[in-house]
Amino acid sequence: MPQGGTTDAQGRAGVGTATSGDPKATEELDNGLIHLVVGARGGAVESLVLDRYDDDEGRPLELVQKVDLSTRALPLQLVGEGGPDGRVYELHAEGLSVRLRYSDGRSQEVIKTISLEKGSYTVGIQVEIHGADGYPWIAVGTGMRNVGPLEKENRFATWGDAVVLSGDKVEKYHRKKVKEPLDIPGTGVVFAGFQDTYFLNVMEDSGRFDAVRIVPLQMPAPAVDETTVKGKKKKKIKAEDLRVLQVLVRPKAYPFEAELFTAPKEYDLLQKVDHGVEKTLHFGIFHPISVVFLKVLRWIQSYVGNWGLAIILLTLGIRILLFPLMHTSTVSMRKMQKIQPKVKAIQEKYKKSKSDPQARTKMNQEVMELYKVEGVNPMGGCLPMLIQLPILWALYTLFAYAIELRHAPFIFWITDLSAKDPYYITPILMTFTMWLQQKLAPQAGDPQQQKMFRMMPLIFGIMFLGFPSGLVLYWLTNNVLTIVQQEVTLHLIGERQLPGTKRGGSAKGKRKGKRS
Repeated sequence: MPQGGTTDAQGRAGVGTATSGDPKATEELDNGLIHLVVGARGGAVESLVLDRYDDDEGRPLELVQKVDLSTRALPLQLVGEGGPDGRVYELHAEGLSVRLRYSDGRSQEVIKTISLEKGSYTVGIQVEIHGADGYPWIAVGTGMRNVGPLEKENRFATWGDAVVLSGDKVEKYHRKKVKEPLDIPGTGVVFAGFQDTYFLNVMEDSGRFDAVRIVPLQMPAPAVDETTVKGKKKKKIKAEDLRVLQVLVRPKAYPFEAELFTAPKEYDLLQKVDHGVEKTLHFGIFHPISVVFLKVLRWIQSYVGNWGLAIILLTLGIRILLFPLMHTSTVSMRKMQKIQPKVKAIQEKYKKSKSDPQARTKMNQEVMELYKVEGVNPMGGCLPMLIQLPILWALYTLFAYAIELRHAPFIFWITDLSAKDPYYITPILMTFTMWLQQKLAPQAGDPQQQKMFRMMPLIFGIMFLGFPSGLVLYWLTNNVLTIVQQEVTLHLIGERQLPGTKRGGSAKGKRKGKRS
């Protein structure tokens, strides 16, 4: 590791006069998107706030996690084998830049420059080391942001996980699973740092990393037993729940220049920045479909001004487009239901010959002939549903992970579409609509299958209790629209009548005929 740094024209180590800064001194930088507080002690970022976002309590969102450990390292703090750099730096701010300098006046000098640009989520950094220095590592940070209780209850939320992009592959390191320090060769590393469900904090090096180190740190358990609060039992705190990760990078040489990208995981923003950061936001196997729906959702919201209403209108639009498929599926299922007695009669005829392959073949032939005569496609009810699955899953992942829904209110009691419904009203309604949908739908399959399907609303209802309310709202809306489409189809094929009508004509017409 070249710790000798640079030298002056006479070949001597470029070390100036000794510094004597104030250990409590700070300088602040703000570009309208990021608010930085840089401290003299350790010459590091003490606070990093995203101006346009807030936490669960409505305060500006702080991305520097509070970690009560002496071994914690702040963003851009030097770290050596003995721990984080605790030396006092002199600070000098000018515009959107601050210069930090430490020197012992003999053999060591460290100069850091931290700068912001207007309208950018990127923090520019430069580190120079002159003379011998025992701090070869630079910290991206220790953990990332303090997550509130509402977000912790979100089953899809993650926080404080490490992420490394090496080549074209994004490697994620979950804080609960990293039990020993990890050293990653810097070859091919594009960036390293932290991510969670909604935010990103990574250092991009442009090929100048020698290595990346991920160190698990264990925070102390609370001094007071917090398993009960106000007489209510709380979930017992596990050791892995108190674990935080520390991400360090080691430059190949000094001076070292890099960028700290700290931003919300907004799709358009990440695509614009590029550098591989867009790979950290992925909506699953149907990602491209989710992205299309996200763009449509944002377009709808720009007109209606409410994300919950936008979800309802997007779901409505998709159901209208899918009506032909749903119509085909419902008609096919209804036909299958009607011929079930005939199918069972054929099966009963060959009941005593189950072990005879020839008899089974003949039975299958008779069943297929019945399908042909009755004009029934046995796959007619399944294929339309299979075609819809990618769309349903793409919407499911979109509403689970989109930052647009974070802290977005809908109506009355739903003030955050990324958090669970506090009164469980929407999950209960969703469960009821699933039950109603089954009750009104044509029943197909054997009694055992029907019994299993009748359990599904309850299973889904329990599962969705802790899901984000935006996701539950989508599922509830989808259920209601499915019931409407189902009833329209059954009316079109004569299986349902409008109120006050009977088969063969309107009630009014029947009364007239009787009087005549």
